[in-house]
Amino acid sequence: MIVADASVVVEMLLNRDQRAGVALGVRIESGEEVCAPHLLDAEVGQALRRLALQRRTTASRTRSSLGHLVNLPIRRYPHGWLLPRAFELRDNVTIYDGLYLALAEALDVPLLTCDSALTGVPGCGAMVEILPASG
Repeated sequence: MIVADASVVVEMLLNRDQRAGVALGVRIESGEEVCAPHLLDAEVGQALRRLALQRRTTASRTRSSLGHLVNLPIRRYPHGWLLPRAFELRDNVTIYDGLYLALAEALDVPLLTCDSALTGVPGCGAMVEILPASG
């Protein structure tokens, strides 16, 4: 079991042939349980929107990626119970990132991310696995 954040999911949706996208795709295809806070869908949607506006992807590909996103076998957790822990981490990470870290801590599983800033967060016991983003 792992927790995946939005950065890795975006990589998988848009760059399946790159290392981060492959790593998450292989885990999903092997049947490993992948988890995330419900926030994942909104964050991925926003990232895809930004990339489309920057013309780094097409609107058509964005729509297709959003369709794939909602069908990914990712167990989404409500984030209300994670908010107190995310707030405890506020001095070092955003509440958004804190939700992923809090879920990884609570489930005692690694967080898979492309965001190297999430490693070694003071006061956080979550294991973090960093994968390179495509660009």
